[in-house]
Amino acid sequence: MATQGAHPPPAYSEKGGEQQPFQPQYPPQQGQYPQQQGQYPSQQEQSPLQPGQYPPQQQQYPPQQGYAPGYGQVTSVVTATPGMAPTMMMVSHVNDYMGFSIFTFLCCCFPLGIAAIVSSCEAQDANARGDVVRAQAASGRAKTLNWIALGLGIAAWVFGIIFLILWFTVFIPSWWG
Repeated sequence: MATQGAHPPPAYSEKGGEQQPFQPQYPPQQGQYPQQQGQYPSQQEQSPLQPGQYPPQQQQYPPQQGYAPGYGQVTSVVTATPGMAPTMMMVSHVNDYMGFSIFTFLCCCFPLGIAAIVSSCEAQDANARGDVVRAQAASGRAKTLNWIALGLGIAAWVFGIIFLILWFTVFIPSWWG
């Protein structure tokens, strides 16, 4: 039974099983090239991947299922397991609009701001689970609630300023006669 990290047995020559001296192969250090001893085939000779080789680079990765391009940001995650080729997967992170939700909660429309914060929290939770579809739905709901709250808040400020102007220019002077 072989253990992980154990070196393979030394190679034998054609002459009656004489052993050749063992030369350990160390992985290349960062910034250095591997020692060339005829053990790596050229690019043209490579058809299946051999242990220690990387797959050929692709120009573009296919879009993730359930991901709408331009909606959120995509992060590339590279995972490497000893003895396996590194794998790359695309992870989508949908905007949760939490800052916008807090702003509308504090400055525009209190009830819709609370609903927007709840939707933003749902989007954050779905992002953490990797559920892109639910994160997009909650994010869209938070965005809609925030824009409605912002519109109502701006309208309230405009009507409030108009009322104050009318109060001090029309109503108060008419009482003093």
